[in-house]
Amino acid sequence: MATDTVTRTEKSTAIHTLLDDAATAINDFHARVLAAVIEAQAWKIHRDVDGYSGLRDWLCAKFDFHTRTAADIAAIARLSRKFQILSGAATSGAARIDQVAFAVRQLDRTPAMRLFARTPFRVPVASPFDPSVSCETPEHLIAQYCAHAPFKDLQRHLDELAAHLAEETELLETLGEQSLQWIELVEQGNGMWSLSGELADETGRLLDKYLKTACPPPRQEEQDSEDVLPAKANRDAEALHQLLSGYGTSPEATTRHGHTATLDLAVDIETLQGKDTDRLPMLEGKPVSVAQARLLACEAGVIPSVFNYATGEAIELGRALRLPNTALRRKLELEQQGGCAWYGCNRPIAWTEAHHITHWADGGDTTADNLILLCRFHHGRIHTQGWTVEKTGPGQALITHHDHDTTGTAAKQGATGQTDCGCEDWRTDHDIDAENQDSDWDVFPTGLYRTEWPPTMKPDLDARAEAISRERAHAALKKAKARCRERFANPAAEKQG
Repeated sequence: MATDTVTRTEKSTAIHTLLDDAATAINDFHARVLAAVIEAQAWKIHRDVDGYSGLRDWLCAKFDFHTRTAADIAAIARLSRKFQILSGAATSGAARIDQVAFAVRQLDRTPAMRLFARTPFRVPVASPFDPSVSCETPEHLIAQYCAHAPFKDLQRHLDELAAHLAEETELLETLGEQSLQWIELVEQGNGMWSLSGELADETGRLLDKYLKTACPPPRQEEQDSEDVLPAKANRDAEALHQLLSGYGTSPEATTRHGHTATLDLAVDIETLQGKDTDRLPMLEGKPVSVAQARLLACEAGVIPSVFNYATGEAIELGRALRLPNTALRRKLELEQQGGCAWYGCNRPIAWTEAHHITHWADGGDTTADNLILLCRFHHGRIHTQGWTVEKTGPGQALITHHDHDTTGTAAKQGATGQTDCGCEDWRTDHDIDAENQDSDWDVFPTGLYRTEWPPTMKPDLDARAEAISRERAHAALKKAKARCRERFANPAAEKQG
């Protein structure tokens, strides 16, 4: 037995040594390959000499590289001028190719991330892995993670950077996503989901019946000026959201480990109040921006766990302190039977959410005087920069926009209206809609202005807008033909008219 133990130990040591040496050799070899590919790209050898437009295809077809390895090397080479520190960490062998490839792909996803990565810190920060190493920019710090941290730590660090930068962009992207929603269900990787499949006859009829019950078919009087009815698919998607959010918060909902189909938000009270704590809220274990957290804390489908960071004491768990009870909700609906308080919005009262005029995280009470009902889209818009809302009576609100920062302004405004802040750039929701009347802001039922369309979603939104414009043009042509037929079919009436 002793001999077997010694033999196994010796064998283990030999295998570990072999694998360690092999890993070092492979990483060194990848570093040399990357340096050569960067040089080949600079001389355009892959394109002008060998006739390949892409580096990955060139490596796979010409030199028989593994597809994943070729893709990682090509990604770093393609972005080497943008991220010289990270590419240098890879070519020197200090960091693995796959770690650096993941980092540069994540940083190159948005202009904000690209700019932030290269913006110097006010004061250089020490590497968390070697205090003697000073990091002048976020890219230097990320290179340290690539060289020393496991992949999960690198991923978490990049997610935290993205959440810090999200803020207003994240909210507008969320609003844009609502304009594109469709009843499908597979995660697409851009924040949207697609739902596809087939249902049994009974199940399909039940779902169809629910969608029609929650969102009745549009009536003829709901046509716009071009005789186009609201898109049924978008209405059905919103009805499905109401089904999920309403059922998930119902005490009769199916539970798993004591929980219903709700989302969990963890945040400390100072961070939620917008104070500079350098801490991030966590939604389902992933970091989100403070702006997004303040919006989510208003929704029934999200259960916030708010605590005092210094003492660890729970401030609020569940929904009791922030959402109106049944009686209060009934009172609000009776006072606001027209639906969403936003000017011109025709979302029904059943689709609205209760918005705290003074946010509950800032000490606002859950009372009728401090609540107004807004549809999900306009509730999100109120949380974007520049918007303020004041309740002027039961079920009535004055919603205004200011071009300047309105943080802290609401407390100075009195019963005389929004102009009490003394600024000249305030406009109502009606005014803003009128200013954008020629920019097709009302193409979508959600009413997102073109100036607010997120760059990442603009191609999809443009395509959808073009499709709806064609539908409107077709409806206008159909109406004109009908008038012509009526005119020629009854010339006497035309003459008399």
